[in-house]
Amino acid sequence: MKKRVLNLVSFLIIILLVLLAGCYTPGGPVPEEPYPSVERAWTQEEVDAAVAVEEVSIYAPAPRDNGVPPEAADYITFLRFRSRSAGDDPADADAVLVVMPGFYCGSNAFYYLGRQMVYMASLRGADIEVWAVERRPNRLEDLAGLNAAEGAGDATAAVDYYNHGVPVEGKTFGGFLTDATAPYLSEFGMELVMEDVYAVITTMVPDPEVRRGKVFVGGHSLGGPLTHIFAAWDFDGDPATLDDAGYRNCAGLVGLDGALSLTMGMMEPATDALPANPPDVTDDDGMEAYYAQLVQGMREGTMPRIFPLLTPDAPMVMELAAMEADQQPQEESTLLEEVPETELVDLMLKLLHSRSLDHFLVHVPDITDFRYTCEALLGAILDDNFMPVKIVQASMGFLQGGSVVRKDFPLPADLAQVPLLGDLLGSFISLDGLFIANDAGPSVFALGKGPLYSWVDFDQVGRPADPAYQDRQGNITYTTMMEEVSDIRDVAQVVYKGTSNLLEWYFTMRLMVDMMALLFPFAPDYGLNYLHAADLGDMPKLEIMAGSNLNPFSQGTPPGERLVLEGYNHIDVLTAAADRPSLRENEAFDPLIDFMLKNSTAP
Repeated sequence: MKKRVLNLVSFLIIILLVLLAGCYTPGGPVPEEPYPSVERAWTQEEVDAAVAVEEVSIYAPAPRDNGVPPEAADYITFLRFRSRSAGDDPADADAVLVVMPGFYCGSNAFYYLGRQMVYMASLRGADIEVWAVERRPNRLEDLAGLNAAEGAGDATAAVDYYNHGVPVEGKTFGGFLTDATAPYLSEFGMELVMEDVYAVITTMVPDPEVRRGKVFVGGHSLGGPLTHIFAAWDFDGDPATLDDAGYRNCAGLVGLDGALSLTMGMMEPATDALPANPPDVTDDDGMEAYYAQLVQGMREGTMPRIFPLLTPDAPMVMELAAMEADQQPQEESTLLEEVPETELVDLMLKLLHSRSLDHFLVHVPDITDFRYTCEALLGAILDDNFMPVKIVQASMGFLQGGSVVRKDFPLPADLAQVPLLGDLLGSFISLDGLFIANDAGPSVFALGKGPLYSWVDFDQVGRPADPAYQDRQGNITYTTMMEEVSDIRDVAQVVYKGTSNLLEWYFTMRLMVDMMALLFPFAPDYGLNYLHAADLGDMPKLEIMAGSNLNPFSQGTPPGERLVLEGYNHIDVLTAAADRPSLRENEAFDPLIDFMLKNSTAP
C-alpha cells in the first residue's frame, strides 16, 4: 500500500514538473542597442540652486464628528515651489498655480512639475510659484521607516521598521490604519477638500483682487474635476453672496489629464467599489436615500471608509523600488526578496508580470526569478509598455539585456477571474502594446540564472531618422521615440523623494461618494455647496490631456482650450522631461506657463 502511495505521489510530482516546464519557454526577440543619452539643456543641480521646495502647514482642526483623528490631520499641508531669488510674499509673483493631486495620489505628484516650471519661467524672466495641496489622509501615513530608508539609501531600514519592530529615532511602528482604527475618515470628504484649498489660497494671498488676478487652480486626473468643483463651490452656502465663490477667488482653471467638468461617468471607480449599484440616476429621492445610507454606513463601519483598492504595503514596495532606482540605478535589485510577501503585493506583481492567463494562475517563473537592475525593476513596474493600469503609467523607455516578448494579459476575460480587481480596474486597464521579459534562466529548473535586464532611458530609444526601438532583427517594434517622454529617474523622485510621496495610503471612500452626490439637487442639504457650475463660462480654462489612454477622470466636454499630447501617458503630463528640448520639447509645461502669464491681470 505504501509503495502504491509513493508511486502515485512520484507520478503527480512528475506531472506537475512537466506542466510547469511547459508554462515556461525562455528566449525570443532581444531589444536592439540603444542610442547615447541626449545632452541636457540644464542640470538638476542648477534647478536645485534656483528653486526652493518648502513644506508649509496651516492649522485647521479636522472634523471630529466620528472620532478624534491624530494631530497630524489638524494641519493643511502643501508643497511650495518658488524661486530662491524672489521675495517670500506670493502676492509679488507674476502668477501662482495651486494644484490638487489625483485618485490615490499625494502632493509629490507635482514634485517634478513644480520645480521645472518655476525654473523654466525664471529663464523667461518671470516669477511663478506652484503649490501642491495635500489631502488630509495623506498626513496620516507613518513615513518614518521610508524616510529612514531614503536617508540611508537602504530599503532594509524600512523593512525593519514596518515589519520587524525596529524603532526609528525612538519611534516604533504602530500599524497601518484600517476602517476599524480610523472611524474619523468617514468625515474626510468633499467639503474638507474644498475648504482646505480655499484656506491655502486665502491665507497665503489675503487680497481678493490679487487672488482674482494671479492665482490659478488646477489638478491632475481626479484633480481636474476637483478643480471644476472648487470653482463652482460656494464657501458660505449662500449663492447670493459671490465674493466667497470659488471662481471669484482665482484667475483661471487648469486640468492635467483631468477634465474641468463633472459627469456621472467619472463615478465609475466609486460605483464599482460600492456594495450595490446606485438607483436610477433620474430618481432624485432614491439617490438621496442611497447617499444618506452610504454616509451612515461609513460612520457606523458597515461601509468602507478607506477606498478598497490598495493597502499600504503595495505603495511601500513601489516607493522603495523608486528610491533604489534613483539612488543605485545600475545595481542588481534584491528588493523583492527583501520585502515581506503580502497577499496584495503578490497579486499586484502577478497582475503586471504575467505573460498570459495561464502564467498568472501558475506563475512560474515569478518576477523574483528574473534579474533586474534597480532602474529596470521600476521600469517593469511603472512603464506603459509593462504596467497595464493606465493611471500609473509613464512613458520612460524600455528594457534591454535579454529577450522581451509580447504579453497577452490582462484581457477583459482574464480580469473577471481576478477577485475584486476585475470590477475596480476594468476601466483603468490598458489592453495593447504590453511586453514582458522572458529569460529567467535556461529552464524551469534553473530559474534566477538569466541575463541581467537593464533600462534604456526615454532619450535612448530612437532619433528622428530612426524613431523605432526594435528587436535586433527588426521584426518587432517595441516602442518609438514619440511614445517615450519621461526620464525614469525623474519619475522615481516623484514617487518617493522628500517628506511626501506619490501614492496615497488612505484614500477615503467619502470623497468619491460625495462627488457622486454633487450632481443631484439634494447636495446642498448635506453641506455640498456645488452651486455655481453655470457661472464658470467666462473663466480662462486650459486642459492638457495625455493622448495615449483615456481614463474616467479625463472624459468630458472641453469647457475651454484643450491640448492633446500625443505619446504622453497619464503620469507623463506631470513628468515629461523638460531639460532635453533638442530631442523633444516638453509639451505641457511651456503652454501652462504661457496660459498663466497671459491670463494674469494683477499688478
